[in-house]
Amino acid sequence: MPVVNHQAIIKAPPKYRLACVNCSWESDPEFRLRCPRCSGALDPKLNLENATKRDSDQPELTYLDFLPVESRHLVDADVSVRTPCRPAPHLGAAIGLPRLWVKDESQQPTGTTKDRLASVVLAVFRQFGIKEFVASSTGNSSTALARAVQHDHSMRAHFFCGRDFTGDHDIETNDRVSLTVVDGNYAQATQVAQEFAAQHGLVWEGGFFNWARREGLKLTYLEAFDAMDAEPDIVVQAISSGMGMMAVRKGVAEYLACGRLSCSPRFLMVQQDTCAPMAEAWREGRSELTEDDVLQHPTGLARAILLGDGRATYPYMRDIAAASGGSIVSVSQDELVQARTTLRELEGLDVCHSSAATIAALRNEAAAQRIIPDQVVLVNLTGRERFTVAGAGQTLAGAATVS
Repeated sequence: MPVVNHQAIIKAPPKYRLACVNCSWESDPEFRLRCPRCSGALDPKLNLENATKRDSDQPELTYLDFLPVESRHLVDADVSVRTPCRPAPHLGAAIGLPRLWVKDESQQPTGTTKDRLASVVLAVFRQFGIKEFVASSTGNSSTALARAVQHDHSMRAHFFCGRDFTGDHDIETNDRVSLTVVDGNYAQATQVAQEFAAQHGLVWEGGFFNWARREGLKLTYLEAFDAMDAEPDIVVQAISSGMGMMAVRKGVAEYLACGRLSCSPRFLMVQQDTCAPMAEAWREGRSELTEDDVLQHPTGLARAILLGDGRATYPYMRDIAAASGGSIVSVSQDELVQARTTLRELEGLDVCHSSAATIAALRNEAAAQRIIPDQVVLVNLTGRERFTVAGAGQTLAGAATVS
């Protein structure tokens, strides 16, 4: 696909440069998804010399100095909210990790951490004059983006999903928001979405490679670091593409540069055994995934992390795990169910199976003494269960279908 370059109209010197995470390529701010030299992922390289945490109840304004957003006026209110980060003493005692902290993202407006990415993606789009875009997801990202678009009557969005994930999309369609159901899996829906964007001259939102997404997810961790009474030794999150891990890696690097953290934690990433191409490749010591690793019809209880093709992003996850002394692991379906029940009974947190995967993994790692009791562990519980029935109420109303 051709790259759509939307040069930002910025009067003051930009607060960041766009930089490739793999090579030395840099540019002034523009909306570009991949490095033109090596096709690597891009990150905003922020000028943090005078960066400070601000006094605001709105997370994007609290951490505005840590975002590639030039003005507070580009950010909508109430798209995302601050969420609690607290000790989990009862759960920690049960699994042998008494210094366990949980970040509860299930309290976001649509029930998942993806509201954070939606807020920053739309702010960045406004910055570059982008008013219409195309996106795809397994449910949570598109649901959050669709809700954010409803806040701005000048925005239009076209969402695509695979048929198996129609019930995971809680989207009210109208003249500014459309949803197309593709007779295929997530990867096939994404391909159709990209073709639609190219045919109509629209911006492809980009998924994992949209750096604005990762900047939004980063705020989860900056909030957590500021709420904790000790620095985390280990950070744990369930992954599909791994956007969250890229986000926390960057957040840690920026807080280290600002002196707000003194050392980097280990990163533990979790998949489920029925859809664990990254965990299997990591266990086997492989640097890449191949076509043989692709699952055409991934299944499992943890629907938010049912990504059957991780070839494009696994190298980044592998590098993060290796550099931090971390790991990529998988847990069984029975362990997911048990962990979700334990979390609800001991801490009163009713989250989705994807979030519960982190607790299952921690139990296993503690039992194997790969994590020891005196270590501080931070778990990102990325959301609650929000599975809907296709066609129920306003969900998928007016959705089109293509085959």
